Amino acid sequence: KRMVSLNRVFIPSKIGDNMLLMRNDPTYILRLRQSGSEALVKAWLEGNWDIVDGAFFDEWDETKHVLPARLADLIPPSALRFRAFDWGPAKPFSVGWYAVSDGEWRLPDSIYIPRGALVRYREWYGAKGPNKGLKMTAELVADGIVEREKGERIRYGVADPAIFIRNGGPSIGEMMSIRRCSWRAADNKRVPGWEALRSRLVGEAGVPMLYFLDCCEDAIRTLPTLQHDETDPEDLDTEAEDHAADEIRYGVMSRPWIPKKPQLPGSGLPKLPSQMTLNELVARNRQRRLNNQN
Repeated sequence: KRMVSLNRVFIPSKIGDNMLLMRNDPTYILRLRQSGSEALVKAWLEGNWDIVDGAFFDEWDETKHVLPARLADLIPPSALRFRAFDWGPAKPFSVGWYAVSDGEWRLPDSIYIPRGALVRYREWYGAKGPNKGLKMTAELVADGIVEREKGERIRYGVADPAIFIRNGGPSIGEMMSIRRCSWRAADNKRVPGWEALRSRLVGEAGVPMLYFLDCCEDAIRTLPTLQHDETDPEDLDTEAEDHAADEIRYGVMSRPWIPKKPQLPGSGLPKLPSQMTLNELVARNRQRRLNNQN
């Protein structure tokens, strides 16, 4: 038998494993947290170098938001499905298909998708290279969408309102509708849309409300790398490859979701008299009199 020698062996080690350092310098981690951005500090402490420093969506966590593509076959036929679309001839176009969870999907490996969560289970990203579109006609794109939806019931589709603009002839939306691929205008407000997307990535109690199957390669590739706009920190850099992000924004804006308001500490305790309204004080005193009579 031929013996193979290894020249290098990688043994992962985190700061917490260095007991000597922790004992001799207990303030080391504190000083580390003060010396870099949140993303960079997380990379130093946790060894996660997939994090992009300055990312617009720093809530992104592939271990939480990405699920195996095989789960697509387990989405119930009765699930509400819809699609979203960002048009682009010279630039890539992006089509995403979504299913809305009812909280009762039977999935393996103890995977639980909360009620109301969105699962982006398929995508069609029209690109021939980084940020270069296929230059397909609207009719051909429509035909491709209809072909991919065979056997499914798609309740609705939302797209950038720009596809409904007429410029000396039928609009892109009208040309696609003729090929049995209809859209309605999406809510394309940018900052509220990004906040809605971000809110779903965060979810509640550490459980996201937006998931991507790992077959959605271009969304998974581009979303974590997007950066803030230099002149408007509330928006992202539109010069970047943001086509999948725009399409996802249209999708989440079509399904409004508001997280439950967290209960404040002590909110379950009875109100003090100083916290009560006049009507509440009168009602409390009346109830006390009734209790004393009984």
